[in-house]
Amino acid sequence: MSGKHVLRGAGLAEWLNEDIRRLAYLIEYNPNTIIIADRSATIEYVNAVFTSHTGFRADEVVGRSLDELGLDDLSSITKPYRWQNILAGDVWEGELASIKKDGSQFPEQVFVLPIADEAERVTSVAFIKRDITERKLAEHGLLELTDTLEKRVLERTSELDASNRELKETLQRLQNMQDQLVQAEKLASLGELIAGVAHEINTPVGIAYTASTHLRQSARDIAGRYDKGEMKRSDLEDFLEVCLESSRLLISNLDRASELIRSFKQVAIDQSGEGMRRFYLREYIAEILLSLRPMLKKTCHEVAVAGDKDLVLHSYPGAFSQILTNLITNSLLHAYDEGQAGRLEISFRREESDLYLLFRDNGKGIAAENIEQIFHPFFTTNRERGGSGLGLHIVHNIVSQRLHGTITCQSEVGKGTTFTMKLPLIETQETSDE
Repeated sequence: MSGKHVLRGAGLAEWLNEDIRRLAYLIEYNPNTIIIADRSATIEYVNAVFTSHTGFRADEVVGRSLDELGLDDLSSITKPYRWQNILAGDVWEGELASIKKDGSQFPEQVFVLPIADEAERVTSVAFIKRDITERKLAEHGLLELTDTLEKRVLERTSELDASNRELKETLQRLQNMQDQLVQAEKLASLGELIAGVAHEINTPVGIAYTASTHLRQSARDIAGRYDKGEMKRSDLEDFLEVCLESSRLLISNLDRASELIRSFKQVAIDQSGEGMRRFYLREYIAEILLSLRPMLKKTCHEVAVAGDKDLVLHSYPGAFSQILTNLITNSLLHAYDEGQAGRLEISFRREESDLYLLFRDNGKGIAAENIEQIFHPFFTTNRERGGSGLGLHIVHNIVSQRLHGTITCQSEVGKGTTFTMKLPLIETQETSDE
């Protein structure tokens, strides 16, 4: 035996009847509207969903043509050129506006499927229609959201344009400031200092530019998805999140750039306009401390000076003024807590053709991981008390570039800090004769 179960006689008829019954049940109670028409577009059958959706009874439409009833835009399908294609076996899909018995309309998704007999000749055409009212309402809601989004994008774009204008003005002010500083020759090392300022400002400016570019690209992307009809609610939510985050980055980084420019204005003071001259170092240090008395008298610190009172230098006194002023200010700001009494020591000695200038404090000291960074521009561990991070950077530049020397720092937490400067002495004929 072949293993196949062969139905004959009454058994075959019973099986066929049951199969037809199941198929009829599936069509009648399908959740979609089903209309079956013959080759001439005359309605042969409508299911229960059709009657519930349109309000027509089956006997009101069966036997009548689709064109005659005008139930929806199906007449566009029954036009000769398209109807002949369907009768030839083509499948059609689209959206149409259907009409209820009371004259009201509702949108439906329509699938048109030809039904063929055993000879593959199309004998009937099935229309399967799904009510898409809720989807259309959602699309309408999405359009309203899109309109709101477009308004928000315009607002954000306006804010972005304003931020960009402010950024350009800030950069222009910085450029003007740099030009003025270079022309006035405020320091021989200002070229490096300006480069350091530009590098420091580049970080917040770069972040602000990246945020604005990302926001613009996100706006273009979501506009593209909307034009193609591919935008989803999640896309809108993601874009709004990008808007908020980009705005936060723009505001915070523009504020930071503005703060850096103000700091640069405060420290870029011309103290090096004078040329070289001969002076007694010990006496000149006393003059420096005298100029700092208004600042020092507000503290409990003691300042001691040690060195040969007869040592004469031929150098730039303004450079020594800036060095000691910045070192003292740095110690007052970082080495001690408010109200704490400390000791600052300035000493110097001559060794052959070099001058060794030392500055010590007995304050908190510097952590080992920070020693290598203290001469970097804008590095500070006490910004909340007004530290700009430029004082020691200026000292380093003056020592290394203007005085052609070296500076080192030795420190240990809890045991104070010592700065040692080795400066080559410049001999003059007058000094040699003495």
